[in-house]
Amino acid sequence: MDVANRLVDSTNPAKAGDVVVVYCTGLGATNPAVRSGEAAPASPLAKVVTPVTVTIGGQPAVVQFAGLTPGFVGLYQVNAQIPAGVTPSAAVSLVLSQDGVPSNTVTLGVR
Repeated sequence: MDVANRLVDSTNPAKAGDVVVVYCTGLGATNPAVRSGEAAPASPLAKVVTPVTVTIGGQPAVVQFAGLTPGFVGLYQVNAQIPAGVTPSAAVSLVLSQDGVPSNTVTLGVR
């Protein structure tokens, strides 16, 4: 995850309103479709077909983008905004969900 291209952790926390970028795999089909083994295009962006939701600190976050990372093969990114009211901590939970299936929980620092 990054804010201004920095790893977000307990020593470099994000704050409410910041947008974090979560890199992941396995989010499925995109529009436009990208063939297996090909790098994702920068224009148009290859967005996931099945919507992704994000919770941060148990609160819903605004997802600004969910799709393949331009220039990479099979790497997805989800850009989510840290919601106001998240309790600051060195280990705030973040969970992606797609089609009702939650990801493993990861943590990030929030000030």
